[in-house]
Amino acid sequence: MEMYPIIMAGGAGTRFWPASRSNIPKQFLNIIGSKTMIEQTIQRVSSVAEEEKVIIVGNEAHHGLLKKISGKKRFIILEEPFGRNTAPCIGLAAVYLRRHGVVDEPMAVLPADHFISDEKRFLSILSIGENLARKGSIVTIGIPPTRPETGYGYLRKGAVEDEIEGVEVYKIEGFVEKPGEEDALRYVKSRDYFWNSGIFIFTPETILREMQLHLPGVYEGLLKIEQRLGEKNYRDVLRSAYQEFPSVSIDYGVMEKTDHPVFAVPGDFGWSDVGSWESLYGLRKKESDDSENLIHGKGMLFDTGSCFVFNKAEQIVVGVGLEDLVIINTDDVILVADIKRSQDIKKIIEEIRQKGLNSIL
Repeated sequence: MEMYPIIMAGGAGTRFWPASRSNIPKQFLNIIGSKTMIEQTIQRVSSVAEEEKVIIVGNEAHHGLLKKISGKKRFIILEEPFGRNTAPCIGLAAVYLRRHGVVDEPMAVLPADHFISDEKRFLSILSIGENLARKGSIVTIGIPPTRPETGYGYLRKGAVEDEIEGVEVYKIEGFVEKPGEEDALRYVKSRDYFWNSGIFIFTPETILREMQLHLPGVYEGLLKIEQRLGEKNYRDVLRSAYQEFPSVSIDYGVMEKTDHPVFAVPGDFGWSDVGSWESLYGLRKKESDDSENLIHGKGMLFDTGSCFVFNKAEQIVVGVGLEDLVIINTDDVILVADIKRSQDIKKIIEEIRQKGLNSIL
């Protein structure tokens, strides 16, 4: 397998506040295992891609963290001046490759903060996607849904286009935004939908052609960046282009509009986007005690069930008579919430920002 892994590491990780902050977001935390999430993502592709083919796209605000991750490795690090969602991020990696003569080798776009339990199976599915991408296809990995999840986007299946190594490849008929509970339940029951993993495989030539068609303003800015790569004024041109870019996802900006065939390979490899404290608790639940309590750091719980304590501070967290709570303790913030409402943390962030309490973001 020969491809260029593109690791998107510019996310803010707001749903993991207060452990995740603007200066050290979720992808740089070791919330699952001893390694950070971005380190796990890099390690996942290390057996199929040489160091100099791994491209990490991050935020310049995290320059120190990115340098620490790369160490003496020969990874390529591209720093965005500020986040503009996934379309500009992917476009930046694509024009970098094209500027260096790579146009028809597949690039695998991977979020830096996802969990995958069966890495061998993941690489096998990625290999199928690589072969399809070499033929000019746009490929995504669809996750067979296990519950009516309202926090994910969905892919509407079309006909089976091919079968490769015993795996059915589906044509995708549509990208669906995050649904309400009723629609999510209908999607799961119908078996006509995948969860949208946010993992894509295509060549730089293919995706840049689609961006030229459907995001012409972004493409024009990327052209200016491409022309100045490696030159003295590159950072100025990059910043100027990003100031003009809209914040737009590759899903909305390209995938929902393209007439180019999009294919999905089912990803049955134990995937989670680890999108909330509740989902992290679910992934780590096997570590919990007989009352299904999970404690990370210093803590003691009495007469308590199904609670998750994540303590990064020196104080001991003690709970009595609690149920279904997440308790996050840091040096300057304590968060106590119904674990089933941990997705609502994103709303809290906006309220905190409006109150001018940026020091705790």
